[in-house]
Amino acid sequence: ELFRDIDSDTVDFVDNYDNTLKEPTLLPATFPSVLVNANTGIAVGMASSICPFNLSEVCQTTIGLMRDPDFDIASSLLAPDFPGGGQIIYDRAAMEEIYRTGRGSVRVRSRYAYDKSANCIDVTQIPPTTTVEVIVEKVVELVKQGKVKEVSDIRDETGLGGLKITIDLKRGADPEKLMQRLFKMTTLEDSFSCNFNVLINGVPR
Repeated sequence: ELFRDIDSDTVDFVDNYDNTLKEPTLLPATFPSVLVNANTGIAVGMASSICPFNLSEVCQTTIGLMRDPDFDIASSLLAPDFPGGGQIIYDRAAMEEIYRTGRGSVRVRSRYAYDKSANCIDVTQIPPTTTVEVIVEKVVELVKQGKVKEVSDIRDETGLGGLKITIDLKRGADPEKLMQRLFKMTTLEDSFSCNFNVLINGVPR
């Protein structure tokens, strides 16, 4: 979809870096790809942090806005859709603020399951703002400091089957209460800060 009409004189071409080839000044996308693919970075004194959304919801919202400029964006573009998963702590007011101003934050919580037979917690999805290593190191630190006493071991079991952090529990530990504490004390729950800066006709907006 990014290249479908590129040979139909839809965009301008310019010389590439060494003047040996021509390259398009932009890709003629038939949908708002900037909202589907996450973009985070800093350049020329301007920062941008755009979270990804579901392709179908983006297209539905685009059609709605084309038909009615006053279309309620939050009614169809519900929340970000991160490729690594995670549970969005949905706040409609916060999402409406992001859509209105381009700024705000979204809370993302890890997904997990308790394995009763093994007495362990398996974390299979984490927020996009953290890593397995950061989470494991923080939990180990909390255990050493005596702030978390229910954990007997934690390890990274990520493999071909996907991401997996296994937290072994001591006998009698309550997995739900432990996870609620870990959400507050680690990046198992974290915020994705939004700063929807884009270039429109070469001007940052």
